[in-house]
Amino acid sequence: MPRDVAAGPMTDEELCGLLDGYLNEAVDPAGTLASIPDAQLARLADGLYRHLDTPSPAFGARFWYVQVTEELRLRPLGPSRSAAIGPAGPVASEVPAG
Repeated sequence: MPRDVAAGPMTDEELCGLLDGYLNEAVDPAGTLASIPDAQLARLADGLYRHLDTPSPAFGARFWYVQVTEELRLRPLGPSRSAAIGPAGPVASEVPAG
């Protein structure tokens, strides 16, 4: 990835450059995404999400959005995310029905 998360939201030009470049040329999409660090993958997911909300998204954008979100879902929770959920899980404060 040419920039990191500190660079702010990904621009359409930057995203289209990635789609025209190494993303759409990837032989192994899962392997390609697995090699991207969490912060950069999250930035790519955000860029793809925003791009899909445009009138004419680039070819392959929807495919890559699905692949990126699946890769993020498969990754283990980091220390900050797991601490926010807590040991009992996200629904520990819910009261059982009945």
